[in-house]
Amino acid sequence: MYSIKTRLLVALSIVLALTTIATGAAMYYSVQREVDRLLDDSLREVALSFDNIRSQDVVQLKRRFGNREQSIVVQIYDPISGTVALSRRMESLPVMDRVGFSDFQLDGKTWRAYTFLNPYGQIVEAAQPRFIRSEIAFQTAKPVLLPLFVMILLVGLVVWVIIGQGFHALNKTTGAIARRSPTSLQPLSMKGMPREIVPLVNALNDLLGQLGESIKAQQRFASDAAHELRTPLTALTLQIQLAERAKTDEVRAKAFGRLKDGVKRATRLVTQLLTMARLDPDNRSRPFLPVDMTQLARSVAEDLSPIAEQKHIHLWAVSETPTVVVANEDALRLLLTNLCDNALRYTPEGGEIRIETLIKDTEASIRVCDNGPGIPEAERERIFERFYRAEGTKTIPGTGLGLAIVRRVAELHGGKPSISEGIGGKGVCFSIDFPICKAAVEDQPPEADE
Repeated sequence: MYSIKTRLLVALSIVLALTTIATGAAMYYSVQREVDRLLDDSLREVALSFDNIRSQDVVQLKRRFGNREQSIVVQIYDPISGTVALSRRMESLPVMDRVGFSDFQLDGKTWRAYTFLNPYGQIVEAAQPRFIRSEIAFQTAKPVLLPLFVMILLVGLVVWVIIGQGFHALNKTTGAIARRSPTSLQPLSMKGMPREIVPLVNALNDLLGQLGESIKAQQRFASDAAHELRTPLTALTLQIQLAERAKTDEVRAKAFGRLKDGVKRATRLVTQLLTMARLDPDNRSRPFLPVDMTQLARSVAEDLSPIAEQKHIHLWAVSETPTVVVANEDALRLLLTNLCDNALRYTPEGGEIRIETLIKDTEASIRVCDNGPGIPEAERERIFERFYRAEGTKTIPGTGLGLAIVRRVAELHGGKPSISEGIGGKGVCFSIDFPICKAAVEDQPPEADE
């Protein structure tokens, strides 16, 4: 694990240091060149100032020069007599074999010299050690380089402060999250938040919202389970007591029969409650793929045909064209099974149930219609609520959760169930519309109606 702030500071420090070194080197090189140019001009002017020296003057100059401590050393050499006049008491300078500027080594030091042949044949050399030039260049550049380094240090300090202020909002958000209790799921405040951190805070707020919904779903499940299981469990306890107190085999058998029915009802209720619990949390992790509702309707009809045949109910699936939607197949199967199961329980013997899949405009629709007792219009708005059962149906076994599951699955797929009249104006017809998957439809051949 690493620190973005530390990495950023180190990277900027390295960049500033390299920039300072490069700038300082460029400035020093420029000053060095200018100093070399000026001192070369001085060497040439000093050498040219001895253009009128003759052979007889060299001896006098030799005595007059003495031991001058100047940065520039002048040497006059008479080729005829071999006399050398040197302005400083030191080893003689080597006589250059060409006129102009040149460098040479003397006593382990590098010298810069200008050689001049005057009209009287005297070789005049003006020379200067190189290190003197470097000292002059450094002393000249120091007043400029020192403020540069100070400025770079100040810039580094300002950058450090600015970066610290930039991370202050992130640290503030981190602190706000750390101080929260596990049950606090309120959105984080966006006040004073930098634009770069807004996406992160928005994502956190979305996650907090999803966690809130998940916790509410769990609480709702616990509440529903506690509320709805209380009655069947109490009934089971009473049936057990009746079975224990039974004095004849007939009464005992009757009590055990009721006990078995009660266990079946409790089992069904638990199954429905668990189904609702699985549908309530975030379902985006589940894959949404093209699903052929026509094939799905046929499959569900085949699965439920034994129950329909037992009640002498005609259950069949019909379609006008292949109907493909982008959905979770397991969830759609659950929706369709609940609608058909609901119809099977309320449709009388000899009735019929029809599953239709069709396409209208930009939507695919699935319908489950029957010719049972139907649902009064006054109760159709509440029929999809949890545990709500319409008047006149409470004598039929049920939990009141099947249609709530249907509505939840429809909502997860962007649909909404609607209710209309059933077959031949009797019963009820549940219809759910889904977004159509055009590409999948085009890839499939047309199918004949059943």
